[in-house]
Amino acid sequence: MTMSPVRPLLVIALLAQSWCGVHTAEQCDVPESQKSLVTALLNQMLHSVSPDTAPDPSVLIASNLAGSQDVNTESLLVEQLKQDAINRVSKDLPFTSGKVALYVLALKSSCEDPTRVTSLGQTVNLVQVLEGKVKQELTNIDKYHTPLTTYYQVALDALALCVQGNAAAGPAGTALAKAVKDSQLDFPFSVDTGAVAVLALTCLSGMKATADVAKSDFFLEDTIGIILKKNILEQQQSDGSIGNIYSTGLAAQALTAAWQYYSPELWSCTKTLAKVLSEIPQGTFSIPISASQVLPFLKGKTYLDVGKSCAPENVPSITVDYTVVNDLLGHSFKFHVQIMVPEGSVLLRVMEKAQEINAKEFSFKAETLAQGVYITSINGLAESAKDRTYWQFFSGTKPLDQGVGSYKPKNKEHILAIYSKY
Repeated sequence: MTMSPVRPLLVIALLAQSWCGVHTAEQCDVPESQKSLVTALLNQMLHSVSPDTAPDPSVLIASNLAGSQDVNTESLLVEQLKQDAINRVSKDLPFTSGKVALYVLALKSSCEDPTRVTSLGQTVNLVQVLEGKVKQELTNIDKYHTPLTTYYQVALDALALCVQGNAAAGPAGTALAKAVKDSQLDFPFSVDTGAVAVLALTCLSGMKATADVAKSDFFLEDTIGIILKKNILEQQQSDGSIGNIYSTGLAAQALTAAWQYYSPELWSCTKTLAKVLSEIPQGTFSIPISASQVLPFLKGKTYLDVGKSCAPENVPSITVDYTVVNDLLGHSFKFHVQIMVPEGSVLLRVMEKAQEINAKEFSFKAETLAQGVYITSINGLAESAKDRTYWQFFSGTKPLDQGVGSYKPKNKEHILAIYSKY
């Protein structure tokens, strides 16, 4: 079976580049008069986050891509996702490959390191977990010609690994492309699956891991072209939606990211944008997962932008002095340590690093509240409503006005945690 039927799409794109210099995506911005709709949708999505609800990684991804400035909600979600991931891995609870992939993308979108997810004294490498899950998916495909879960999840796997710069993305991308090549008469992907697959394969086209794909008996560009044609461009509706209104967000992200693989007249971004905006007042995207898929598109972003706003890996380190003090109850103690962390790290990271260095003296427990992370115990000494005691944090002699999950110490700053009365 050949890939020749989709070559015209690629030829058109290449000719467009040669005729017009550089083929760029259609300018597609939310009109100033309608930006309040996007803000309202973002706020509505963020209001779904609470200490009593299960964390949704898609919400964190969309929040960061949409440029939310709600530091407390981001801090709460990050900590919830860390704790949930560690709990699932340590207790061998259900954690599908696609779910792990979303957690990797979500944490990376908050500039966290998914290879070192640390919370309350435990650490897991989520990328390593994802690599293992992908191997299981690929083994199942080899044996039974179907993934262990779904191709949608395999596409998420390839996307997360590629965004992470991990070479294991290559075999996952190969599996997607082979499924397309071997199933053109009975096409295996939905609009959503095709959109995520396009994002993943577009990402792969720009990383060295695609060497594994290029050696196979198909062209990466052909695969992207086929999926765009069958799953997205041919699924456009007269009102600008793609597939249905709920699949439009991901499809629009794919078209935005893969603009070089189709002729620009085949999609009107402004028409799709107008349709999505018209649906917001109707409550169409009131469910967080629906909002999370359209918000990146409304902000001109795609999942390929995850982590791009983070500081480079060679960000300078800072030194923070950290002291815990108790002169109030039981045996007095005072422990001090110097911690080195990347510039811009929050205080919680300093505490975690101190705990790694000396688990006895700097151990702590925390709760995740709507306001952020709240420390309930340090060095085995817990707060007490009966004694009206709690752990108060200071920078020198000045009480902190932010929680440990959002406060970012400066170089050579002295942070003190003092057992105090209220």
